[in-house]
Amino acid sequence: MTRARVAAALAGPFTAMLLQGALVAPLTMWVPVSLPAVLVAAVALVDGPATGMSLGFSAGLLADLGSSHPAGALALSWLGLGLVCGVARDRRSVRGDTTIAAVACVLAAVFATLLLSVVHARGVEVWLSVRGAVPAGLGDALLALAVIPVVRRLLSTDVLRARPALDAELELRAARG
Repeated sequence: MTRARVAAALAGPFTAMLLQGALVAPLTMWVPVSLPAVLVAAVALVDGPATGMSLGFSAGLLADLGSSHPAGALALSWLGLGLVCGVARDRRSVRGDTTIAAVACVLAAVFATLLLSVVHARGVEVWLSVRGAVPAGLGDALLALAVIPVVRRLLSTDVLRARPALDAELELRAARG
């Protein structure tokens, strides 16, 4: 893994959470649209389940620690989001990936709400999450239409592209001499 890839993995979720709080949440008001969840889904759709799970858990834990609810709910649900999107990816079209991302993000949000209700988190209502699933899915789909092409483009650049294991092994052997 390159330093640029690590820096992008750190900067992406922080930026998404800042944009979520400053721009997306005020614009969407009562609809629970989540830019960080869409980012996790987009990265998983491009890079696969391992990267999606890692980024999903890290971003979810960061979001959990920055909120007032018990830690772990978003980490677990976004880990699952990364796994599902990484496995179900459709590399042929942005529309197919957008549909997968929107449905998976809504399912992750409902799952997180269920987890929070199980641990009796204050102010969590499952019926509100289910009631807002369709508008949230539409909002997530609109975000995904914008985010997925950008993530595809960024992760395909030479600096951020994941190197195949064989290339990395050959470079390591050449460096050892």
